[in-house]
Amino acid sequence: MANNKLKINIDVDTTEALKQMKEVTEAANECVTAFEKLEKVMSRFTNKGELKDIKVSIVLDKKVFTESIVGHTADSIQGRVIKGNEINETN
Repeated sequence: MANNKLKINIDVDTTEALKQMKEVTEAANECVTAFEKLEKVMSRFTNKGELKDIKVSIVLDKKVFTESIVGHTADSIQGRVIKGNEINETN
């Protein structure tokens, strides 16, 4: 019986890709921090006229990194920031 084997070695340098992903992650984390600050500021304002819900997402390569939702209720403004890993767990 013939012993047919195929052996392939692949070497890939992912250094640059990892560096860019770290930069994107850092930028996304900075956005999360900014959204958290926005959430704190927005929570100070209540009954300030007609406001609509605001949803901001940062998406890279079809993956949501961070999401901020500011929703207006009858008598207050509610906001929340969700980090990427929490978003992707719920979707």
